[in-house]
Amino acid sequence: MIDEILELIKPARKILILTHNNPDPDTIASAYGLKFIFHSIYKKRCTIAYEGLIGRAENRELVKECKIEMHLSKKLNFSRYEILVLVDSQPTAGNVYIPKGFFPQIVIDHHNFRKATTKAKIYDVKQEAGSTSTIITQYMRQLGLEPDRYVATALYYGIKTDTIGSARSNSKTDLEMMSFLLPKISLKKLSKIESPELPKYYFKNLKKAIEQSEIIDDLIFCNLEEVRNADLIAETSDFLLRMRDIKWSFVIGRIDNICYFSLRCKSSKRKVGSIALQIVRNLGTGGGHIKSAGGQIPLNDRDYSQVIGILRKRLLKKLAIKIDKVDIKSI
Repeated sequence: MIDEILELIKPARKILILTHNNPDPDTIASAYGLKFIFHSIYKKRCTIAYEGLIGRAENRELVKECKIEMHLSKKLNFSRYEILVLVDSQPTAGNVYIPKGFFPQIVIDHHNFRKATTKAKIYDVKQEAGSTSTIITQYMRQLGLEPDRYVATALYYGIKTDTIGSARSNSKTDLEMMSFLLPKISLKKLSKIESPELPKYYFKNLKKAIEQSEIIDDLIFCNLEEVRNADLIAETSDFLLRMRDIKWSFVIGRIDNICYFSLRCKSSKRKVGSIALQIVRNLGTGGGHIKSAGGQIPLNDRDYSQVIGILRKRLLKKLAIKIDKVDIKSI
């Protein structure tokens, strides 16, 4: 697949590589790794762009330590680029900013395949891969490229966070790519990325999450209300799932006029991405992996509390939790 991609980008002067909104380590590393490939083979000028915020402290440290240059999508003129590449997401996923009149020629992802992706000239969607960084690392190995310590560290962290780092599913290929990268990474940089200093609002958010969480059978349901960035919602969901006797965590919050939610499960037997997609139907967009998922809902004329009520009812139904047969408790 990488040979086809290289053939397509060969005549292009400028290439725009898009991550999904509020980028996580996998999408950041994927874009960075792809930029490295294009520059190594053809000396191409590539711009990495995102929308939203790089909110999580670890993600900001990743960008800093690996010297990854990223630009806000809405500040760029898309017409200046001959090739548009989308990594770790797909068209119509609802979590990427693409202006009207534009469509990615190349899509590289590992999430559930979307029909709209077939409109791209080239698409490589490997659902068996635990991360998009795994796919990009495979490209490098196929081409015989040796990533420098910045790229190797970013890709290693990208794979780790999307697989073993979050107790999500991983494949033999994911582990093989991590083994390929390990001798090339900077352990010092990796340590700084994984253990950054945390801002005060992070701890204030945890306090609020504990105070406002409800335990409903084996589910923790938490409404964070207004939050500073969407990453806090996912972080809180991961944190709450660690509680003993809990199998599910659902955390929801809002930023301006958009409602974000994060759904987590300890079991790999339930397709969490599919559940997220179903509970958000006709409201917004959602999706994810086997054990983790999320979504976003534009509020527009909808009332935030009303949206929470709808999602809560749908989620309890999908999890077969009957509200009249369980006690609702605070933490």
